[in-house]
Amino acid sequence: MKNPMARKSVDGQRGFSLVELMVVVAIIGILAALAMPKFQMFQAKAKQSEAKNMLSTMFTLEQAYFGDNDVYSTILSGAGGIGFVPNGKQRYTYTIPTGGATFLAQAKETTAKSILSSDATQDEWTMDDTKKLCTVHDVTGTYTNPAGC
Repeated sequence: MKNPMARKSVDGQRGFSLVELMVVVAIIGILAALAMPKFQMFQAKAKQSEAKNMLSTMFTLEQAYFGDNDVYSTILSGAGGIGFVPNGKQRYTYTIPTGGATFLAQAKETTAKSILSSDATQDEWTMDDTKKLCTVHDVTGTYTNPAGC
């Protein structure tokens, strides 16, 4: 029995026509276009986990520093610092703009343009001395700030 899908050309070779190949390429292109926004969303969320974990680490180090000195530090590492030295390639810049009786740690995206943001707005997160995580700008739009942010 002959295979009805097999085609023979004039010279006896089998294969697909150009139209059939173009239809397959078009279908693959449409599927890729549909999947790209979801992929970018998951990629942005994965990068945000770095910021949240590092802010939590900074909180722990600040609490230890406060236990020893009765004040919070504004210095990440070095003399008078909390000993925060992130390793590897960092996607966020970490700072402690306020210290003393309270502290606020910040994580701001280092890239000029965020993955999901159409403008130059960058992903930015903060954590205070009560361990309250707040977002100044969440590029994924999936995080809801707790009361008091």
